[in-house]
Amino acid sequence: MKTLARSAVALAALSACADPDRVIVQLSPEVISSLTATTDVAALVTSVNGAPLADSSVTLTVSYFDRNGIEHDVPEVKGTTDARGLFETRLEELRWDGVGTVTVAADGVIGTATFSVLDRTPPKIEILAPTSDRKVGAGLPLDVRIKVSDEIGVSRVTLDATGGVSGTRSTVVSDAAVDTTITFRMSVPAGATPGPTIKLYAIAEDLSGNLAAATSMELTVDPAITIATPPGLTGMLLADGTAQRLVNPRSVAASAKDGKLYIADQAQVTGCNPSCIWRVDPATGQVDATPVVVGTGQIEGVAFDANGDNLYYSDRQRRIGRLTWNGSAYAGAVVCNDTNQGPLQDPYHLVFDPALGLLAADDNAQEVVRVATCAAATVATTFSTNGNFDAPRGFGSDGTAFYIADQNRDRVSKISATGTVTTFEAGIQEPYGVEWYGGSVAPWAGSLMVASTGDRIVASTRGGGPLAAAYLRNTPVDLAFAGNAMFVLTSPSSGNRGRVYKVTGF
Repeated sequence: MKTLARSAVALAALSACADPDRVIVQLSPEVISSLTATTDVAALVTSVNGAPLADSSVTLTVSYFDRNGIEHDVPEVKGTTDARGLFETRLEELRWDGVGTVTVAADGVIGTATFSVLDRTPPKIEILAPTSDRKVGAGLPLDVRIKVSDEIGVSRVTLDATGGVSGTRSTVVSDAAVDTTITFRMSVPAGATPGPTIKLYAIAEDLSGNLAAATSMELTVDPAITIATPPGLTGMLLADGTAQRLVNPRSVAASAKDGKLYIADQAQVTGCNPSCIWRVDPATGQVDATPVVVGTGQIEGVAFDANGDNLYYSDRQRRIGRLTWNGSAYAGAVVCNDTNQGPLQDPYHLVFDPALGLLAADDNAQEVVRVATCAAATVATTFSTNGNFDAPRGFGSDGTAFYIADQNRDRVSKISATGTVTTFEAGIQEPYGVEWYGGSVAPWAGSLMVASTGDRIVASTRGGGPLAAAYLRNTPVDLAFAGNAMFVLTSPSSGNRGRVYKVTGF
């Protein structure tokens, strides 16, 4: 700028009324740091004999692209030259790593200068609290979420932890997102030392190599915790299995008639041999002394119709049964299908659909099987047209489509009302029970909740990656919603019989 100013003073005496012939543009600096994000522009307008031209109208425009090829708008600037023939201004907000061209036009004559911006701004990074109170249980899985952002793009996020925590420690952000949240699947050691013994550290790197460290987060290990929940939810143990009840529970459903939980238990003990359905109070966890019904074989799935008038259950092998609400209890067991015909051979979980009747995940047929009407003469038919499942287990509905968990393939599939099967979520380890959450509480609203036996979590998914809603020491096999609570059923594990956990906040 000083060079142009001295030239303008030297030529001032030669200035006369003339048309612009030349525009000289100079930037200071030409290489811009994203930390300052500014450069000063000086444009000298001269006539054909090189004399500076005062009071010439000029227009400044900028073409500016970051390193990803995205154009960033810089407002046009208009002005006039001073007595020295100079037009001066400052450009700001040049924060994106890239290159640009400044063009100054005076009466059709233009001058240009180029600049480059070097990214010196580190990314922003924050560790999100994995549990409501930052307490975790020994032996529990744990999802640690890291929120990162950068004006150019994040390339890598690294997580480290003390206290013997194991799991994924570094990930490459393949799409170089400018604002994203990365989830790390971790695990607290079974023998973790009680107290504030776990510290989380995270570092992010952007595409320009700038590094930033998050504020560390301290987690407290509480040996009494067998379920942990993310912020907004609260988990507690509701019912613990005994030698007679909840010995080996398989599924749970909530009745709209009495608000109670109905749990299929393959106990194989007196009173529940080989299996039965128990009624459980969702407020106290009290299990009725007498089962609702005793199975012929292994009762696996429990489902209700929309109003709770009928309770349906799968009774392996080859049988679906029905109980009807009589005003105070479910009674009058009947068989809903011809047990000698049709593909229904090994039904697991099931749903009732007003238009289609009963649909069940069948392990032997490796498809979804339909029982159109509940009658002893009804012959089941194959419903899904291209499932090719390996171990179909959990089965749910959102009212328009159906969802089936394939335990052996770590996959949840979506099934249309006509039976067409597509992959819904492929990132859940050994999914079992599923249930649609149609409530409005974020971030769970409008998502499928899945009991992951492999990861020991209940995961919420919309088909774009799971988000943990509960971490458990025991193995979850099914879940149900009633009111603002989610009830999680666990199978025998970690030295315990079956359990029912209650998670509130929905």
